Amino acid sequence: MSDFTDPLIVEQLPDGKNWRILRGFEFYTDCEDDETKPLALRCLTRILVPDGFESDFASIPRFFWPIIGHPAGKYAQAAVLHDFLYRNAYFKRTRCDEIFREACAVLGVSKFKTWILWLG
Repeated sequence: MSDFTDPLIVEQLPDGKNWRILRGFEFYTDCEDDETKPLALRCLTRILVPDGFESDFASIPRFFWPIIGHPAGKYAQAAVLHDFLYRNAYFKRTRCDEIFREACAVLGVSKFKTWILWLG
């Protein structure tokens, strides 16, 4: 079952646009190839976002803030995870996007907002 191990703890950098992770966190996600296995037999992939990683959260133009919310909104930890996956190329981009959507669901982000964020 997908889940984050710790809450997101950050500090804003002097540039006013980026944030530094003060306490690393892990995200567990189902492995890519075992969707047909019973839940008890599935493997999990552990993704560690380390202390010191920097992110701009979600790159959302101000115009969309009234619809989606601030870039550091409810989905901020999923956005940090997504940035980390893209920058480190651990998975293909399509898998990174799937993990982002999964992380948004774990955080309770609506399917509509997740879809809009994913389109961005």
